[in-house]
Amino acid sequence: MSKASAPYGRRERILARLDFSWGVSGRHLAYIAEQDIWTQRFRPGGPHGLWIAGHLAYYEAGAANLYRGLDGNPLSSWKDTFGNGSACHDDRSRYSDPAEILERLNSGRQEARRAIAALGDADLDRSVNNDRLAIRDLQSQIEFLIWHDSHHAAQLGGIVNTHMDGLA
Repeated sequence: MSKASAPYGRRERILARLDFSWGVSGRHLAYIAEQDIWTQRFRPGGPHGLWIAGHLAYYEAGAANLYRGLDGNPLSSWKDTFGNGSACHDDRSRYSDPAEILERLNSGRQEARRAIAALGDADLDRSVNNDRLAIRDLQSQIEFLIWHDSHHAAQLGGIVNTHMDGLA
């Protein structure tokens, strides 16, 4: 579709997908918080909502810095608890308070959204170095973040559905 006939631009399409995905995961996390089922898992061995919320907060904080052209992750101290390969524990005392984790997640998402909204096409084409993934441009990095959130939103949906099935 040509830019002239597109209902909105490239950045706006990215933001629409981001808003949709974050809306889904946000609604699931709100339900988990309301029901206080933070350590319920959708399947044995799968992550629970508390770990997923912290995991998303950790990675999205780093992504927000990347979008602004900054190095590092402001939540780097959370890597051992919420980074890839970290253990998911049922003991809630091993984690920060869920309200703090949600606050960090939501504030990080607001920062990331503002950073993305400020990007132009040249910024989206900017080269990035991601040793773990075969991603070489900023737009692809953002699209991976959306996929990552959607992946964990599906797990959160499994937790919500498992809980609701138990109430029936």
